[in-house]
Amino acid sequence: MIRSQVQKMVFTGLMVAIGILLNQFIVITLPTPSDPIIKFGVGYLPIMLVSILFGPVYGLMAGISQDLLGFFLIGSGLGQTFHLGFTLNAMLYGLIPGLIFHKAFRKDQWVYFGLNLGLSVALLFGSFWYFFHLDQFAAETLTQTEKTILAGVGIGGAVALLLANLLVMFSKKYGPSGTKLLFSVASLYILVSLILTPIWVTQMNPGIPFWVRIPLRIVKMPIETTVYVVLLALLLKLFTEIIRKKDEKDIET
Repeated sequence: MIRSQVQKMVFTGLMVAIGILLNQFIVITLPTPSDPIIKFGVGYLPIMLVSILFGPVYGLMAGISQDLLGFFLIGSGLGQTFHLGFTLNAMLYGLIPGLIFHKAFRKDQWVYFGLNLGLSVALLFGSFWYFFHLDQFAAETLTQTEKTILAGVGIGGAVALLLANLLVMFSKKYGPSGTKLLFSVASLYILVSLILTPIWVTQMNPGIPFWVRIPLRIVKMPIETTVYVVLLALLLKLFTEIIRKKDEKDIET
């Protein structure tokens, strides 16, 4: 038991180190790293992997460690500003996947297929609502043409999520946990990237309104969600097989 805990802690530490490097260096941030409006990256991937494999407690510890160590060791030197909201983001990425994957329902696959369908419909509804009410929030910032384009992109993102849901549901490539994996990524993206992160960056830079920051995040949703789901599916398959073989070897010895 002790040996198993030590191995989990060592693996978690390794994932935290990889996550720090991914989050600080393998990322595209616009317009600047110190004042981001939108960021492309997979920095939370190692945290989610730990959470799914070892549970929400390990994932939570990994999320807190990655955010704090990443900022104080590297981010502060790059001119980034510390905000506890981003620590909360990392905590959620470490907590929620573990809770989802360690909670079993009857017919899991269909439960999460329905939840993903609900997210798709909610995003579609939100895109239409945003388009018809945007004048209340950004009348001086966006032209009518820009609003039309952004609304179309938002609708496209909702359709992309719907198609991804159908793909992972009926594709043998992702297995029975595919819909659960998609729900973990999509729900986290909506909660963290579409809601919480714009709040944190607006607090740091009130010059750009909250509602103006959202459309670009809807643009990147289908891209980033697809990348996360594909990479997590591959890595989970790889590490699950490694753990299974090691357990068989330990039993034999």
